[in-house]
Amino acid sequence: MISQLYETSPGLLAVGVALSLATMVVFTFRLWGEFVGNAILSTFNGGVLSTGRAAPGPKWQWPNGQFADKFLNGAARSEEWRKYGPVYRIWAGPKPEIVLTTPEDLKVFHTDSDKHFKPKDGNFGWFFDQVLGRCVGLLSLDEWKNMRRVVDPSFTHGATVKRISVTEADAKSFVENLHTISNEGAEVAKAKGRFTVPAMAAFMKFPFIFTAEVVYGNMNEAEKEELWAIAEKRQALLPFFFKGSFYRTSYLKWFDRPAYNQLQEFLNSWAEFNTRMARSRREQALPVPIVKYWDEYLQGNITLEQVTHTLDEMLFANLDVTTHVLTWAITLIADHEGAKKELREEIEAHKDNLQEYITNVNTHLHRCYYESLRLRPIAVFSIGESAPSVKNFRGIHVKPNTMVLVDTYAINVRNPFWGPNSEEYDPSRFKNVKSTDLRYNLFVFGFGYRKCLGQYLAGHMVKAILVHLFSQYEAVIIDGRKGKSDYDIDKTTWVPVADVTVELTKLQ
Repeated sequence: MISQLYETSPGLLAVGVALSLATMVVFTFRLWGEFVGNAILSTFNGGVLSTGRAAPGPKWQWPNGQFADKFLNGAARSEEWRKYGPVYRIWAGPKPEIVLTTPEDLKVFHTDSDKHFKPKDGNFGWFFDQVLGRCVGLLSLDEWKNMRRVVDPSFTHGATVKRISVTEADAKSFVENLHTISNEGAEVAKAKGRFTVPAMAAFMKFPFIFTAEVVYGNMNEAEKEELWAIAEKRQALLPFFFKGSFYRTSYLKWFDRPAYNQLQEFLNSWAEFNTRMARSRREQALPVPIVKYWDEYLQGNITLEQVTHTLDEMLFANLDVTTHVLTWAITLIADHEGAKKELREEIEAHKDNLQEYITNVNTHLHRCYYESLRLRPIAVFSIGESAPSVKNFRGIHVKPNTMVLVDTYAINVRNPFWGPNSEEYDPSRFKNVKSTDLRYNLFVFGFGYRKCLGQYLAGHMVKAILVHLFSQYEAVIIDGRKGKSDYDIDKTTWVPVADVTVELTKLQ
């Protein structure tokens, strides 16, 4: 029948032949591109010296290597790439990245961590660089020290302890009003004392606004709504970070004008919002961080991009991160009766000193928090950094200034340090572990000289939510479970957030 159609429509036959030839040309070009690309990159830009052995690893793939796959399918790739051994090479576009999977090699790498460099664009390319390239997390050496001098004071351990009364009160208020965002509706949920919430949607906005008010001070509803609207614009840019190809270069402005315009609209609105917030807070004589950041910028000590990119890192880039941490902590406690029962008993024993309890790191609560971070790391593959010297990893001599990543799942879970039950949720494993032993055996807030700016604030916020949630409600995972200890993952974020539904029943 198809042949008859072609016989009666020779023009259609010509189109079909043309499409087939075009497909063959594209396929051939891709195969040739991968063959030539692998040969050229491995020879001239492989990231390793010929004095050592060759770096194993997956072949470079046209046109972006493995750079998106390591984030969007990290768990699967971590398992797949185990066959290459404890040290191997992947590609971010045309750039080599060396992956480490053992504490021993991490220790070798971090002997000079105070001299390490972060990639200006995170090895994502131009589009990412316009949004986050000058954030404090990607600055190096003196630039990093100068920016940390500016932003550190509000996020130190001492500063977050002083803020614990606000943290605890905000968490309590949020949990008490959870029924208003339930699937069943506020009135039904309150009347029945039982309701369900989708974990990601329910627990995303609180950490975001909570952190924003640390930076800007108390915000009115209009300011919160405007900031959330900007956050949605920012979230819409996320897919472009992973597209690679032209999106890794400034040629994007000619290749995809709508995406370029979308980027510029966000950047302009973000800069304008912060300018206005800094002016407003200064006029009110409020001693909040945004005023200090803006004063430092106006005095020429830091750049406007360093301010806006760092605030993006704190709020927008960490929106998925804090949601990930909070939802997994809730999910894993809810699904393990023994841990949940012990937590409830401990909370009851500390009900008269909750704020001190939340800041204490020698508790079952803290161990539950750390165990969820261990089992469900924020990203399976870390953002890379480079050393200024040659590094010898098991005979592979890595060139200076080559990006080195960490397979966090290999360190946190497959690592023999964690024993035969390493894949199980067991907070008690931290009871007798010295903090010094965790240095290269646990990836939570980074290794070496640099640590995450918000580690103390995030820890107090998450633990405050856990305290009030599990003391007020029985929590059960009713949807999103895959087998005994696995769960659905949300596909719209760059980190593996739990895509589960939690049923909450008010405790008497």
